Amino acid sequence: MKKFGKTIGKKLMILAMSAILVGSTAGFVTPVMAAAPEGGAGGASGSEAITTGKDTDIILTGVNAPNATYGQGTTIGFTAKVKGEGYITSISPVVTDTFPFESNDAAYMVVEGNATATELKANYNFMVRSDVATGYQAVEFNIEYVKDGQTYSVIKTVNVKLEGAPAPTEAPAEEPTTEAPVSTPRVIVTGYETDVEKVLAGENFTLTLHLQNTSNKTAVSNMKVSMAAANGEFLPTSGSSTQFISSLGAGKTADITIEMSALASLEPKPYVLTVTCQYEDGKANPFESTENISIPVYQEARIKISEVTVSPDTIAVYNQGSVSFNINNLGKSTLANVQARLEGDTIECEETFVGNIAAGAAGYADVMVTGIEPTTDDGMVKLIITYEDSSGEECTYEEEVAVYVMEETFDDEFFGDEPIDEPKGMPVIAKLFIVLGVLAALAVIIVVVIIIVVKKKKRKAAEEAEALEDEIDDELLVDADKER
Repeated sequence: MKKFGKTIGKKLMILAMSAILVGSTAGFVTPVMAAAPEGGAGGASGSEAITTGKDTDIILTGVNAPNATYGQGTTIGFTAKVKGEGYITSISPVVTDTFPFESNDAAYMVVEGNATATELKANYNFMVRSDVATGYQAVEFNIEYVKDGQTYSVIKTVNVKLEGAPAPTEAPAEEPTTEAPVSTPRVIVTGYETDVEKVLAGENFTLTLHLQNTSNKTAVSNMKVSMAAANGEFLPTSGSSTQFISSLGAGKTADITIEMSALASLEPKPYVLTVTCQYEDGKANPFESTENISIPVYQEARIKISEVTVSPDTIAVYNQGSVSFNINNLGKSTLANVQARLEGDTIECEETFVGNIAAGAAGYADVMVTGIEPTTDDGMVKLIITYEDSSGEECTYEEEVAVYVMEETFDDEFFGDEPIDEPKGMPVIAKLFIVLGVLAALAVIIVVVIIIVVKKKKRKAAEEAEALEDEIDDELLVDADKER
């Protein structure tokens, strides 16, 4: 019985020393727990699993680490618990050159916790590498947790018994080794945005592309993103049109930003920009995806006013005049529904419809204005032109022109040389009464003149008749004397 007890004691001592040696090779000091015995809860199913670590705040329970064979899949599972007040935020494998499993999605899978996760369960389905050596090998897991308001990170180790490929002299295994198929990772453009509301021809803009790895299993890396337009409509303002992304996890998104310039000669319409992504999976297999995005380009309207004519040169108050001019379209897009009007304190004006003006053409406008106040300054009034650009948005162009308005005057033929004193600010009805009064007085004068002229004519005619009678009488007397 004593001999049996000594044998058990030696075995336990050897097992403890092995655990210490394994922990020291992984950079740890104190063993935390041993694997559950075969047949127990979360047992290793005929294998030995030992976890080590220098941090006693985190313990692993229910460790499941079955024997693993090269080229085949295996599952490593455990539950991490935090002692006392704290919670676990994440668990992730530590991938190094000695990692015994393939670098697929499972190798980079992160089990995430939250502020209520005092314990967190992790299960990893690994694919054993075909070049593993036979024997026990440590698999490390990085556990991050929060305790007493501080964030900590600790590495816990699970030892797995591995069965490597037989030596070349040995008979081949009966069952062929196959790797589980991995889906093709695809990177797509989910959208884009620019720093300006409209991309104008000849102007710079910043383009931001939104990329996504649509695979939920495979991460990609070493990604080159190239952008090109078919005929060079968009060019980078500096450097290259190629961007680099080191890695993009499964289901993850990334943004790239580049400053570009649109050619000044572009017509207003959408243009296609081709985005090509070249990348690799975890086994360095190359992939390529191509996406097209459509970027609308707009031409900025350019207007010039020429041949401005005001008729008459000076407009009297309450009289009408016209302002005519040419509207020249210097841009590369049609101006639609063009209208013109003038605004000022001395005039009134209704809007005049001009119509559509094609690119490089001119439209003629003749705007009627009415004087309402005499000009007391330089006579400049505002010429306003409204139109719709290539996107259908209403725009406004403004320029100043000179229109002079003078006081209302009357013809000197009616009122003589002396001007009529008219009180400033007199209402229109008073002015009308004055005009009517003047006209009535003029009519009276004309009637009096006519009467006087008629009377003079009658008097002259009477005098002439009397003289004629006297002359006849004289002649008769002379004739009578002769007869005698």
